[in-house]
Amino acid sequence: MDQSFEKLQNKFLEKKKFRIFFIFIILSLSFWIITKLSNTYNETIFFKAVLTDIPDFILPEDIEELTFSADINASGFQLLLYNFLNDEINISATDGDFSSDIAQVDLLEQRFNIQQQLFQNTILNQLQPSTLTFAFDQLKRKRVPVYAVTEIDYKLGYERAEDWKIYPDSIWVAGPSNIIDTLNNYPTKTIQKKKVEKKISELVSLKSIQGLKPAVKEVKVTADVNKFTEKTLEVFVNIRNLPDSLIIKLFPQSVKTTFLALIDSVEGIGSSDFLFYCDFEDTQSGELNSLEVKLIDQPDGVRNVRWEPKKLDYLIRQ
Repeated sequence: MDQSFEKLQNKFLEKKKFRIFFIFIILSLSFWIITKLSNTYNETIFFKAVLTDIPDFILPEDIEELTFSADINASGFQLLLYNFLNDEINISATDGDFSSDIAQVDLLEQRFNIQQQLFQNTILNQLQPSTLTFAFDQLKRKRVPVYAVTEIDYKLGYERAEDWKIYPDSIWVAGPSNIIDTLNNYPTKTIQKKKVEKKISELVSLKSIQGLKPAVKEVKVTADVNKFTEKTLEVFVNIRNLPDSLIIKLFPQSVKTTFLALIDSVEGIGSSDFLFYCDFEDTQSGELNSLEVKLIDQPDGVRNVRWEPKKLDYLIRQ
């Protein structure tokens, strides 16, 4: 029994000595690594160049692979980070040379900017190459109006009381000539709202269109929203382009007109504020039996104008 206990005790002591030895090795190795990584080394590091401040009239090509090397003095810890984590440097293209087919951005002029993006105590020695080059397209600029894309659900009895107001209402847009030449306006991202009963005022981003670079990223869109009510009137229909030798009688001579108007101003709107007409030339010299009713004028602020009937019969008298 005593011998078994003694063997077990010796085995335990041997394992304990092995653990202590293993821990000692780990600690020694850790101190050695820390010491090595704390030392300063001279090494060449490759960085990816990320172009910033690109002029609006420039569309760079194949810049994802732009790189340069930097000869630096840095600690082992910092070198590890440069190699595996912090391997991008922002390079400004503001002062680039775009006078030829190949753009040139001088890195030596941005030495201070590059140094500021390195870790503290890192010393920047040399840059290679001294100039970044890349192909680009020359963009064309055009000023176009902005229009608001909306999906607005108004609360029952409420409507937008005015046209959309957009600030700024027009912007400069740069892009390839084949796109710019056909560009007539620039859309916002869709403004979506439900059960609206108060003034709309939104800071909304512009829609992203491939190949185009708007001068601003967002605009302010506003519009007053007020309570509307519905009203119906009988409005006389005029006839146009009738020869002097003819007399025409419409059946009926008026249309039932229904519309929405601001509740504060609806009482002041009468039949004479609307102008409906039929064009005699639409009869094709009397071959058609009815004429389409067209609306040419309506009061400001009126919404959703509807009328019946849409077509009128007629009788021609010589």
